[in-house]
Amino acid sequence: MQRIGYLYEQVYSFENLLRAFRKAKKGSNKSIEAKQWLFYLEKKMLELQKELETTTYKPGNFRYFKVYDPKERLISVAPFKDRVVHHAVVNILEPVYENIFIHDSYATRKYKGQHKAVFKAQKFMQNNNWFLKCDIEKFFESVSHDILLKIIENKIKDKKLIHLIEMIICNGGNNGIGLPIGNLTSQFFANVYLNNFDHFIKENLRVRNYIRYMDDFVLFSNEKSQLKLWLREIKQYLAEELKLHLKSNAVYINSRLNGLYFLGTRIFPRTIRIKQENFKRYIRRMKKRKYEYRTNQITEDNFLMSMNSYFALMAQYNTYNLRKKIMENDLGYSV
Repeated sequence: MQRIGYLYEQVYSFENLLRAFRKAKKGSNKSIEAKQWLFYLEKKMLELQKELETTTYKPGNFRYFKVYDPKERLISVAPFKDRVVHHAVVNILEPVYENIFIHDSYATRKYKGQHKAVFKAQKFMQNNNWFLKCDIEKFFESVSHDILLKIIENKIKDKKLIHLIEMIICNGGNNGIGLPIGNLTSQFFANVYLNNFDHFIKENLRVRNYIRYMDDFVLFSNEKSQLKLWLREIKQYLAEELKLHLKSNAVYINSRLNGLYFLGTRIFPRTIRIKQENFKRYIRRMKKRKYEYRTNQITEDNFLMSMNSYFALMAQYNTYNLRKKIMENDLGYSV
């Protein structure tokens, strides 16, 4: 694999930092930090550029909160300044790794995403009678910093950039293990961490129909016995090379006739349905928005924008009758 250097200067170029600021600001418009940065933009940018150029930049402390929808997760929120740095790093690394990522890895990549992953999985189902569905146990919490850095060093030979990446990876980690959920860099480095695994599946096992979305992945075949053989190889590779293990209750081989549960949907060769628990969650959220609108907590424009986004999400799949019932019943679903 050809290694690439001379990238660090690109990270702290004013043009790249400005692009990174704009991306970081998109999800932080209401935060005090983002407003302060916008008000003192040139000053803040030059200060950060100087810190990066002189390698005196140090990441700050995370702010943590829990979400419970659909399951409990601890979300780590980096200071706004660090989020600008995260975007600046990914801006430069993304084109490098896009050249070596496999085509059918769909999480947090341009022109990919959840919906395209679902439709590609359906296409694979149309050509195969069986599938193997896998989920990695506590993936983000289990990522080894040493292994990840070694993987990155196999592609990047810029020592200053490696040092910056190491600081980002190790910030908030637990004894050299784990990536904080909620960071852009965590999502990006998750794909980097599993990239060699993707190539092992495609090139060593020679699996033609394989798809991965973060730590969920599916293999397709017309031979059930072949999937069993692949599963043994997969378990061994993950344990030995990446110190990862599959979630035992989320690994199964099944016929396409029974449907594939993947990314909040149930996929059949000719139809795609939203999982019942996901549909109920959409209804709960829509009811909440309706209540917020009726109690003047949000504007009519915000209410309509939110409703339209949920209907657009459901419209991606075979949900015409469900959407019709929602409109007719005015969200009158018991959840």
